[in-house]
Amino acid sequence: MAFPLYASQHSPLVGPRPPKAGDEKIIKSSSQGYLRIFTPERKVVEGDNNNVWIQDNYRVRLDSDGKAKTGYYRRPMELDPGTYTVSVSGETYNEEIRVSIHPGQITTVWLNDSDRPKFETTDRSLLVRDAYGDYIGYRP
Repeated sequence: MAFPLYASQHSPLVGPRPPKAGDEKIIKSSSQGYLRIFTPERKVVEGDNNNVWIQDNYRVRLDSDGKAKTGYYRRPMELDPGTYTVSVSGETYNEEIRVSIHPGQITTVWLNDSDRPKFETTDRSLLVRDAYGDYIGYRP
């Protein structure tokens, strides 16, 4: 499966989520922004047909330059404010996502159905959907 080199203009843009209790454990700097991605999982069969589920890693690239960083499932990544393109480096998700990072805030992206929170009907107007129709984060 191949990923496009650049996000298209139609790639969804996800912004910071509303603040919540516990954010102080993630936010260490008011000048940096934070990205947290819940990536898809895939089943890997190993050894005696034991099923093991693993999460895909992802790559984050600042839109104004080509340098990329690798991120890992659920681990917050500290980034300079700006707009980034995220590519999942696995086999289960075939779309790039653009994210807006703001100082002192957390941008969360849900690409895994089992990690996606249940949203109230009133919250849905604040959310962004991917090409598959799933809610993946908040509007910037």
